[in-house]
Parts: sequence; structure tokens; C-alpha cells
Amino acid sequence: MSKNIAIWLGITFLFLAVVALIQSQPQHRDKRVYHILQPYIPYKIEKNMSGLFIRDTITNEKIEPSNMEVYHVLDNLEKKWGKKHLRLENETLIIVDDANKTLKTVILRNKKEKAYIHDFFGL
Repeated sequence: MSKNIAIWLGITFLFLAVVALIQSQPQHRDKRVYHILQPYIPYKIEKNMSGLFIRDTITNEKIEPSNMEVYHVLDNLEKKWGKKHLRLENETLIIVDDANKTLKTVILRNKKEKAYIHDFFGL
């Protein structure tokens, strides 16, 4: 009887660990488009002794969510930034600064990249 309890506890903890791992994963990003956007997004993940944190490179503010939530918080910050600093005109993605001045234009190569912009940033 006690052997069965130990097995079930082990299976339960393994299941919970897998669920936590899946939930802590960041949302999918298109590699090419995200690589182009990265220099303009002011949020960077950094490490310290207690885990991961997010730094706003403009204000130097340090955001410290739990390690399980860090990628979800980063996703939300990047989405908020994208709604303010990205414009989509047909197949062209325009990156603007706070003064609405164009910093860069990116031609989206296919429907998958355009779908990423729609799905992730809500444009």
C-alpha cells in the first residue's frame, strides 16, 4: 500500500512539474521579424543570483516577476510596446519612436510573418 502511495506521489509531482514548465514558456515568435524588432524593444531579460528579471532599458527600471511568470510578463510588455510603436501598412511593418518618427521599415516576406504581427501584437 505505501509503495503505491509513493508511486502516485511521484507521478503527481512529475505531472505538476511538466504543467509548470509548459505554462512558463514564452509565446511563439517569428524568428526573422523578432530578430529585427529586438534592438528597438526596450525590455531585456537579465539574470541575478535569485533568478531572472526584466530591465526596462529606457528607464532602467527593474521588474521582478516570479521565475515562472517572467516570460509572460515580458510578452505583455512587448505587446504593449508593439501597439504603441508598430504600424502595419499592407506588407510593410513600420517601427516608430515615442515622437512617431519612423525608425525602420520592414517588408514582411510572407503570410506567416504577417500573421505573427497580427497574433502577437494585435495589429
